[in-house]
Amino acid sequence: MEKLIKDKILYILVVIVAIIGGLYGTWYFATLAIESHNEVVQKKAELETKQDKLEQIRRQKTSNVEKKKESESGKVIYEVLGEQFSPEASFGIMFENVLSNITNSGIRIRSIDYNYQPSDDKILFANVPGYNACELSFTAVGNYSQFQNFFKNIAKENYLSNIYEIYIEPYDKDKTILIVKFKIRLYTKTI
Repeated sequence: MEKLIKDKILYILVVIVAIIGGLYGTWYFATLAIESHNEVVQKKAELETKQDKLEQIRRQKTSNVEKKKESESGKVIYEVLGEQFSPEASFGIMFENVLSNITNSGIRIRSIDYNYQPSDDKILFANVPGYNACELSFTAVGNYSQFQNFFKNIAKENYLSNIYEIYIEPYDKDKTILIVKFKIRLYTKTI
């Protein structure tokens, strides 16, 4: 028996090495498969969260597009939440925007008149509850570029405001200075 073992020792070593190699290969590929499976599970979870975020962005974009379509025909009317404000008090923010635009452009104001019920206003004429209009009549002094900046800034405002009348005349002593009379109509909605 010993002679048989000595003659076949090479074959026995080859079989032992093959068994050990097979066990090692099985263990190695099994750990690779487990790691790959864990990685796939992790990537699926990341994909699901990214798909959720993408869906949220799509919904937000869709709602923004819908809001934009609503306001494409014009600007939106400034809405004041709560009924604690009177129609006159609802224009506070709008007045502040107009006055800050005047200040930023460098125009000097001579006079301001307020008309909270302009008789020729179509929104007030429709008698829709909650909608308010105020007409501001200005007499202001400034140069051409100052008035240009002011009117551009008013046009860029997000909320509905219309310039109704503009009367421009140069100052007698310096033709680069203008005396401008204009009317701006502001709109709010009390909810």
